[in-house]
Amino acid sequence: MNLQLRLPGIDPPRQITASAERPVPAFWIRRILILRELSANAEHVVRDVVLRRGLNIIWTPPHAPTGDNALFKSGMTGHTAGKSTLCRFLRYVLGEHGFAPERARKRIRAKFPDGWVLGEVVLGEVVWAVARPLGVGAHPFCVKGGQISEILAETAERLDYRVFLDALERTTVEPLRARNYPSNDERVAWEHLLPWLSRDQECRFADFLQWRHSTSETESPSLKADARNFLVRSVLGLISDDEREEQLRNSRLVARKKEAGRLAPLLAHQATTDHQRVQRLLEASFDPPSSGLFGAQASDELRRQKAAVEAQLTALNLSDPKSNLRTAVERAIELEASARHQLQDAEGRWQMESAALQQITAPDKRLPSLLAGLGPSRGYCNVPMDHARRSGCPIASTNPLDLTARRSEVTAAAEVEQRQGLVDALRLVTEEKRQLLVDATKAIALARRAEVEAANSFEQQREPLLERRARLVQAERFVREAEEAWTNASSHAQSVDALEAEIEDSYVKQDQIRRASDAALGRLSSTYDYVVRAILGDEVSARIDASGRSLSLVIEHHGERESAAFATLKLLAFDLASMTESIEGRGAFPRFLLHDGPREADLAPEIYERLFLYARQLEDCFSGDPSFQYIVTTTTRPPESLLVEPWCRLKLSGVPAEERLLRCDL
Repeated sequence: MNLQLRLPGIDPPRQITASAERPVPAFWIRRILILRELSANAEHVVRDVVLRRGLNIIWTPPHAPTGDNALFKSGMTGHTAGKSTLCRFLRYVLGEHGFAPERARKRIRAKFPDGWVLGEVVLGEVVWAVARPLGVGAHPFCVKGGQISEILAETAERLDYRVFLDALERTTVEPLRARNYPSNDERVAWEHLLPWLSRDQECRFADFLQWRHSTSETESPSLKADARNFLVRSVLGLISDDEREEQLRNSRLVARKKEAGRLAPLLAHQATTDHQRVQRLLEASFDPPSSGLFGAQASDELRRQKAAVEAQLTALNLSDPKSNLRTAVERAIELEASARHQLQDAEGRWQMESAALQQITAPDKRLPSLLAGLGPSRGYCNVPMDHARRSGCPIASTNPLDLTARRSEVTAAAEVEQRQGLVDALRLVTEEKRQLLVDATKAIALARRAEVEAANSFEQQREPLLERRARLVQAERFVREAEEAWTNASSHAQSVDALEAEIEDSYVKQDQIRRASDAALGRLSSTYDYVVRAILGDEVSARIDASGRSLSLVIEHHGERESAAFATLKLLAFDLASMTESIEGRGAFPRFLLHDGPREADLAPEIYERLFLYARQLEDCFSGDPSFQYIVTTTTRPPESLLVEPWCRLKLSGVPAEERLLRCDL
C-alpha cells in the first residue's frame, strides 16, 4: 500500500463532502415503542423513543457526588438503567434472534408476558412498521409503508416479518461488490452484517473484527476471521467479485492440494499392501507396483496358475465315479424290488397250498370259514397252464378253493402225499426268496455307502482346487487394485506440485487485483487517519494495513501505540471512518451505527467527548437531514452542547425504578 504523506500541523484539514447520490441512509430507525400488550391504550406504553437521522445520544448520568466517598453507598445510578437492553431491542427490531440473555429474557417475560417491541424502520424512502413480541407464542409481523399507529389501529395489512427482513437484506447486501464468501461460496446475508453495525458491549470494543460475545446469547451466525475480513472489505469496496472468485478458486486449490497430499501416501500404502497380498496368494515374488512391471508379472503368473487349476478340475470331473455308483445303487434297488415281489408270490402260494392240504387231511365244517380267512389268492402262477396239466398239477384243472366240493372225491393217500410235497417245496422256495430279499437289501446299503464314500472323496479332492481358484480370483482383484492405487497415488503426488504452482499463481493474481484496489484502500486509510487525528490530536498518525486477506489498524505517536484505550479508539475510529467513506459516496456501508457504552475506563474524558463532536461535525456536512444515523449509549457525560435536543434522545437512570428503561425492577 502507498504510504500516506502528511505533515502534521502544516497540511490543511480535510473537508468531508457528502455525496449528493446518497441523500438518505440505507436504513435508519425512526421510532421504537415498548408496550405491555399490543394495544392503542396509552396505559400500555412503557417507553416511546423517537430517534433521528444523525447523532442520537442515550444518556444515563452517573450518581452525583455528595461529599466524601464511603463504603456501602449507592453506586448503581448509571448502571442497570437499561441502555444495553434498549440496544438489544433495537437489534431485535432489525432481526436479531433474541432481545436479551436467557436469564434476563425470563425476567422480562415474567414482567411483560404480553409485551411487544414496535419499531418504525426507514429503508431508503419507505417506512416499515415492525412488531416483535417479548412473550412466547405470538408471531412477529410488519406493515410496509405504514406506521406504528396503523399497527395499533389494525388498519393496515399485516405481512410476515420475513418480508421486512428480505427487504432489509436487499437494501444492505445487494450493493456489495462481492456477495459470496470465497471459502464456501455462501452468500453474504443481513444477519452477517448486523453484528458489525451494532457491536456487543460484552466484547469491550477490543478488536475491530470481534462483534459478538458468547455471553450475549444472540444466536447470530458465527463467522470465521477470514469471513469477517472478507465482509468488511466487501462493504468498504476493497474487494470485487474478481478477487472473490480468485479467492474462491484459491480456496478450492488449497483444499485439493490438501486432499491430494492426504491421499497420496494412503494410496501408496494400499498398493504396497495389495502387492504383499498377491505374493502370498500366488506364492511368488514380484517387483513392486512402482516398478511398472508388477502388473504384467502378476498377470502372467495368474494365467499360468489358473490354467493349471482348471486342468485339474477338468481331469477330476472326468474321473468322477459318482455316475457309475449311482447306476449301481439304482440297479440294487431294482433287484431288491424284484426279490420282494417274488417273496410275496412264493408266500402266497405256500399259504394257499398249506390251507388246501389242511382241508383235505382234516375235514371240518369250519374249513370253508378258515379258507375264507386266508388272504386273497393271486389266481395264477408262473407255470404255463398246458405244462401244469401235463405235469398233473392238481389246481390246473380246477380251482383249489373248490376243494371243499371235491373232498369226498380226493381220498387217496397218494394225492395227500403229493400235496404235502408241494407244500414243502413251496416253503423252501419262500425261504429262498426271503434270503434273496435280505441279500438285495444289503446290496443297496453297500451300493449307497460306496456312492457316499466316492462323493466325499471327490469333494475332498475338488474343494482345495475350488479354494485355489477363488484365491486366484482374489489375487486378480488385488493386482488390479494395487495398480489403480499406485496410479492414483502417483497422480495425486504429481498433482500436489501442479496445484502448488496454481496456488502460487492464484496468490500472484490476487496481489495484482489487490494492487488495483490500493487506491480505494489508500482513501480509506486516509479517512481513518483523519478520524484518529480528529479524536487524538494532529500529532498522531494512523493507517490501515492490508496483509493478504486481512486488515490491521495502526496508530502511531513516537512509535506504534497499544493499550486497551487505543484498542477501543482504533475500532471506534474505524467504524466512524467506514461511515464517513460511505457518506462521501464510497463503499456500501449502510450509514447506520450503534455503539453501546463504548468508553474504556482509562480513556480520557476529553478524548471520549470528541467521538460525539466528530459525529456532530458529520451532521454539518449536510444542508438538510444527515444521510446517516449514529446511536450511542453512554454513562460518561457527553459534551454539554449535545445534552439537549435534538441530540439527546433519552435520559435514563438506575434509580428510581420508574426512570429505568422498562420502568420497573426486573
